[in-house]
Amino acid sequence: MHYALYRKYRPRTFQDVYGQEHITAALKNQVAAGKVGHAYLFTGTRGTGKTTCAKIFARAVNCLSPKNGEPCGECAICRGLEEGSILDVVEIDAASNNGVDDIRDLRDEAVYTPTDCRYKVYIVDEVHMLSQSAFNALLKIMEEPPSHVIFILATTEIQKVPATILSRCQRYDFCRIPPKVIEQRLADVAQKENIPLTPPASALIARLADGALRDALSILDTCTSATEGEVDEALVRRMAGVTDKSYLFDLSDAVCAQSAEKAVLLVSQLRERAIDMRRLCQELIGHYRNFLLAGAGALDDFGMEPELLQRYQQQAAQVPMGQAVRAMRLLGDCLDRMGRGTDPRIELELCLFSLARLGEVPAAAVSEKSAVGQKAAAAAPGAAQAQPAPGRPLPETGAGQPAWNPPPPSPQAELSESAPCEGCSFWPAVIQQAQKADPMLYGFLKDSKAYLQGRRVLIDGGELFLTFMRTNKNSAQRMRALISQVTGETYSLGPYDRKKAQNQPDKAQQTFRMLQENGVPVEFD
Repeated sequence: MHYALYRKYRPRTFQDVYGQEHITAALKNQVAAGKVGHAYLFTGTRGTGKTTCAKIFARAVNCLSPKNGEPCGECAICRGLEEGSILDVVEIDAASNNGVDDIRDLRDEAVYTPTDCRYKVYIVDEVHMLSQSAFNALLKIMEEPPSHVIFILATTEIQKVPATILSRCQRYDFCRIPPKVIEQRLADVAQKENIPLTPPASALIARLADGALRDALSILDTCTSATEGEVDEALVRRMAGVTDKSYLFDLSDAVCAQSAEKAVLLVSQLRERAIDMRRLCQELIGHYRNFLLAGAGALDDFGMEPELLQRYQQQAAQVPMGQAVRAMRLLGDCLDRMGRGTDPRIELELCLFSLARLGEVPAAAVSEKSAVGQKAAAAAPGAAQAQPAPGRPLPETGAGQPAWNPPPPSPQAELSESAPCEGCSFWPAVIQQAQKADPMLYGFLKDSKAYLQGRRVLIDGGELFLTFMRTNKNSAQRMRALISQVTGETYSLGPYDRKKAQNQPDKAQQTFRMLQENGVPVEFD
């Protein structure tokens, strides 16, 4: 009978356990010092050695001649536990024995002393699957256990274990095994099994395993059954179902280029390749997360190919952090709507359409703005020299505040600093539109006020809003698009200066002053 590689090469001692040295050292010290607790809790992701360490620990505490906390593997107890002839170590699968009656039977049996061993050890795997009544039944015997009983609880979802159980256990967290350590273990197994495993294939298996050594050995086992020759990277990709993820970059490039048509076409092509839309949405969320972390300099290479890591780092500048956050939120909402029974393809297409179109200025507005700007430049002497060169950033105004727009297309009287400010009547509608189209931008605008100064909208949003406008390159463009959607007209933007506005005369004062300067007598009734 063929044994799977992960069963055949399951560690027999703590020394054989890979990647969990901090836990194996603590358990060995307890056995060597004779200070063994009554309850342990092993938590961590799958394939990291929880059940394996529990079995080794059960043999070590009962071994007749332990060596530095390790089971000898030669005495009658060690051999009997390995062969299954000694029944004092009981392994329980809580996923299928999760009722209160199962735990009551365990509690009734635990009071009896072990037959052959020093300790009766109960290994409860996937303990989080127990019902609330079963946990209550287990709690009593864990609170006052017999001196000959040791409980070892293992779980992958520690958050589901009640705090009353956690407080009575020694907790050990099993971390994900690093890819380099998995590669080393794969090389050892391949050498013992005479498997021609290439280093690139070993590295790819280690990345696909995602920190689980058991998964890595299972992938190697699958690949060896598919060929009698060399196990190379191409074979691993084919057997593990690994596909090229370049379509994720194609979709994000289409969004950055504001090409909704291309994004929708790519979704249609991927659907024809039988790619699940929900899975694609999840992959896109992770894709934009990688852009966000790469932009922040926090993207690590755990489980990621070096070429892919380099590509994210190179293209992070094309996807600003604010845009990545917005995309993740919209895609998350899309994934939530997919779970409500609506067509996943339509939901994803709508989401990508919103991402691509959001912030796009209508072509008519752009042409009108360009034409009026050219007329103003021709009429004003020296205006051409005042315009910044194409491709250069606009200069800053005031105390480090950004010049959000070039001068708006309006008469000179309206653009002057002395032009009066009025309350912006359509600003609440703009805020309401932002709530639907861009939740992140809405968070900065919801408590803001706006004022009109001719054809310019001055926004009073506080220092946090100004910081957002400085750091987010596309924010002004998106806001102008929202205003255009509400009003059908094009406005420029700027920050509202409260101190300056307080010293500015109102319309009546301006009219009174103008009449006085022109020698017109003004009388009051």
